[in-house]
Amino acid sequence: MKKKSYVFSFATILIVIILSNIVLSKDKTWDQPQHDISETPTKEQIYSNVENLALLCKIWGFMKYYHPEVRAGKYDWDKELFSIIPSFNCVPSKEKRNEILTEWVNKFDIAMKIGFEEALLPNSVKMYPDIDWIKDDANLGTPLATKLKKIYNAERDTFSYYAMWSELPTKFFRNEKKYPECEFPNTSYQLLSLFRLWNVVQYYFPYKYLLKKDWNETLTDYIPLFLNIANRDDYESAVMRLATEIHDSHTNVYGNRKRNKYLIPVMVRFVEGKAMVTKYHKKQYGYRGPVDSTLQVGDILLRIKDEPIDSFVKRLTPYRPSSNKTALLRDIATLDLLWTNEKELEVEYERNGIVLEKVIKCIHKDSIKMSFFKENLPLITSLPSDILYLYMGSATGGEMPTDIKEKGVIIDLRNYPSSSKIKGYWNYELLYPSPTDFGRATYVSALYPGLFTFQRIIKEGKENKNYYQGPKVILVNEVTQSHAEFMAMKYRCTPNTIVMGSQTAGADGNITNIALPGYLFVTFTGLGVYYPDKSETQQIGIIPDIEVKSTIQGIREGRDEVLEAAVKYINNQIKLKP
Repeated sequence: MKKKSYVFSFATILIVIILSNIVLSKDKTWDQPQHDISETPTKEQIYSNVENLALLCKIWGFMKYYHPEVRAGKYDWDKELFSIIPSFNCVPSKEKRNEILTEWVNKFDIAMKIGFEEALLPNSVKMYPDIDWIKDDANLGTPLATKLKKIYNAERDTFSYYAMWSELPTKFFRNEKKYPECEFPNTSYQLLSLFRLWNVVQYYFPYKYLLKKDWNETLTDYIPLFLNIANRDDYESAVMRLATEIHDSHTNVYGNRKRNKYLIPVMVRFVEGKAMVTKYHKKQYGYRGPVDSTLQVGDILLRIKDEPIDSFVKRLTPYRPSSNKTALLRDIATLDLLWTNEKELEVEYERNGIVLEKVIKCIHKDSIKMSFFKENLPLITSLPSDILYLYMGSATGGEMPTDIKEKGVIIDLRNYPSSSKIKGYWNYELLYPSPTDFGRATYVSALYPGLFTFQRIIKEGKENKNYYQGPKVILVNEVTQSHAEFMAMKYRCTPNTIVMGSQTAGADGNITNIALPGYLFVTFTGLGVYYPDKSETQQIGIIPDIEVKSTIQGIREGRDEVLEAAVKYINNQIKLKP
């Protein structure tokens, strides 16, 4: 491998959803199909060839990201896939399959120089490329295996037409045809979508080693599902199910045409295992329509229509990407339970021991403010007992205090930090006595996709004799995700600091995305984030030093029990101070 170093600072990691300025930009050359696939094979014709199609998927993706000229964009790689799919109508034997694939790969034969092996530092590799299958002469046949190994060892430029470097140390995927007008069923588009998404995870997802099921097995399991797509709804469901398999709370599928448009405008959280109404959504400015106020804070949902909540959660689980169960329940509660495409929703709920059943009027989603986890609170509040409270999701923003006179500080990260509104929070050097280790990252090799290596340990702070020495408590819960988890890691490494609350969402690192046929876009984590000792944050989240959870009784009484516990902890620390 050719050695290449990249300058990387953790201070540049901001969660970037590129949908607005990259993948959603309409380049008509890429949007329109440039070939005729009207005579593609039916699913019945190729259904028996699942293993063969799985191998085609792997070779197509391997060539896309490893072949010097294919990765440089010299071929219409979608069209090349469409051209070979009919060859899999009925393949009588493994030998015939290998003959077809060898002939296809040979179409792209060029003179290839051998690349140089990269000098990797000891213990720097987190994940090697999953390419042992290209060495399996018994399965591939010697001619095909030899050709693939030659491609793997070839010299190639760091530039990749399909996987490009952004200003952050990760890849984004821009030059993918979107085919916005494609209709379903269409075997070619369906297989293209599956192959595209499977391979981008295969080579560019930093946490592939954490998947609950072998990714190769997932491929063979999903080929029949994608072949059986009968309409657009089936297609969107299949993509969502496949995306859910990577267990990443950064994962979502945008462009779904069947998303629910109406909701009962209340917030729901799972508290003590029950779906509980905790807050009201605010109406969008200018909306003067009626809002049904049947549900109240403290109500516990029992059924939606005729379906018990437990059954609802079980049914939605395969379609709701999440790093852990905490994040899964958060998303189902906020994005699914009280959403519908109808203007009314029948709900059974419990209030003060009495079970009630009502048909409740819904409002359109555009009529409410969709900022689920931000409160209209100031950044800085002085609490009783001489404690400073910093609410990092402040909608009004402000500047972090440069001098703290209070005896203790609470930093509330049960939200998403308002990076555009809060000045000085990213490098809050007042908390650090000296440069302090707090994290490190892995990112993918430009030359050998699938190879993820650790970068240097990242430090925060500078020499500062006047750093703040009082007790500090960081508050977290299931809402703490991504940038919020990253900031919790940074603040936690300061002296006299603890984390209090409950398990976080377990999705750290910046977001990347890829376009699929039918104008769908799938997002996922593109950068690995770890503690200095290389221990995990993905799926696990930020583990509290002291676990405190909200209770049903506390919410009904209007209390913030986690904040109360933090105040009590700091007061005790002050009393213990000599």
